[in-house]
Amino acid sequence: MNSNHGWIIYPRYVSHHDDNAFDWLTEEAAACGLSAEVVFAEDIAAGYFAGKNYLTIGGRIPDALPSFVVIRTYDTVLSRFFERLDIPVINSSYSMELSKNKMLTHEVLHSAGIPTPRTVYSCNGEYDYEELCDAFSDRRFIVKRIDGAKGEDVYLVNDAAEMRKAVDACSRRCICQQFIVSSSGRDVRVWVIGGKVAGAVLRYSETSFLSNFSQGGKVAAIHLEPDAASLAVASAGALGIEFAGIDLLFGENGFTVNEINGNAGFRTLSRIGENNIPATLFGYIRDKYSK
Repeated sequence: MNSNHGWIIYPRYVSHHDDNAFDWLTEEAAACGLSAEVVFAEDIAAGYFAGKNYLTIGGRIPDALPSFVVIRTYDTVLSRFFERLDIPVINSSYSMELSKNKMLTHEVLHSAGIPTPRTVYSCNGEYDYEELCDAFSDRRFIVKRIDGAKGEDVYLVNDAAEMRKAVDACSRRCICQQFIVSSSGRDVRVWVIGGKVAGAVLRYSETSFLSNFSQGGKVAAIHLEPDAASLAVASAGALGIEFAGIDLLFGENGFTVNEINGNAGFRTLSRIGENNIPATLFGYIRDKYSK
């Protein structure tokens, strides 16, 4: 095992994106005294048999195991494999499982006393519109896919017919959530690395209740208030996640946590010339895990 060499595991489809961060990540790792290479999840074969661990990359046994893994996909099977080899994985399989499932995220945050929108889950996607109106004290609310990302499969519904259509669009794998009117079209994305705030932006839209950059939203610099910073750090800590994007909504009585992204992108921060997330990430890995 090379004590300064790591793997950054991505799904292959990201390689077709013009704005993938492969070079940026490997260059920032080198600047921190580490070496890193991008490995595609689809090229990895892992298993356990004959009392041994089995691992190949592109059909070949690697010359050495990595000293750390940065996993940029929600594949908890691969994460657990490397964890069984005592290789640090950022983020852990447990924290990624929690962040991927929005209801599990809500349950953990609620148990930790962290404010979140009112949320209801039905395992078979059967929801009663009037019951939810009573639960949320509003006839408008959000339906979102339980494992969605990038603002996809998120719907603001106004009546029973819209609710049923949204639930079906989510393949009935969804949660229903209170609509925070005071935060419509805007939120704050906070990046947390190793229990510290690494950067933040205001995300906003002039045409939609969604503020995600991937959904056409815009970004602006923001001075992060101490209470917002503390809330983001506490949220990451509750899930045990080392590198996260925390989405905060503007509630009537302060910030509330909307979602936690364990596979958070970071280009939006660079668009306004703010903190370099890859540099902070690899500095953290060097200081905590490099031997």
